[in-house]
Amino acid sequence: MKICTINAKGGSGRTTLTLNLAGYYAQSPTSRVLVADCDPQGSALAWAALAEETPFTVGRSRSRGFDIEIYDLPPRIPDNDVLPEADLYLIPTLLDGVSFVVFLRTMELITKKNLPHLIVANRVNERRAEHRDRLASDALKGALIVHERAALASYYAEGRTIYDMTAAHAKSAQREIEQVALACLAHGEAFSRIAA
Repeated sequence: MKICTINAKGGSGRTTLTLNLAGYYAQSPTSRVLVADCDPQGSALAWAALAEETPFTVGRSRSRGFDIEIYDLPPRIPDNDVLPEADLYLIPTLLDGVSFVVFLRTMELITKKNLPHLIVANRVNERRAEHRDRLASDALKGALIVHERAALASYYAEGRTIYDMTAAHAKSAQREIEQVALACLAHGEAFSRIAA
């Protein structure tokens, strides 16, 4: 399965989501997982350099022999609107005004091309009225939710994913990432059946 994590807005949580999804999938001893860092900033590669050992492969480009490939795309919409081929496009978005406007532009491209996708409302804080209002909008109908959690922010500097953490506070974050991971697999399988 090939997943592309895309949003034209920088800082939307693409790399965080990509690495943690890979961490979830890599828990299976039979799954070979690749994170392809397509962002010129190289955030996933920088994370891998911090890690003593990674449970999945991080590289710059596609490679053969992987069961799951997750492509961390750069924060922009290509000038020619051409996206890499994928089984699923995962679109994380923050819920502040600027992020939401850029998310809507990203969704225009995804919708125009009729691409299979899932939306992830990222770093959600439901105490904020702005977040509650956006979550209730038609644009985020059916979106998966990943709440704002310190555990998700702290893993990166240690070269770890949320699945390397054993503290009690990590369990809720692990469950939310797991929900996204399982939805990706289910969506990908359903799309494969339709396309066949």
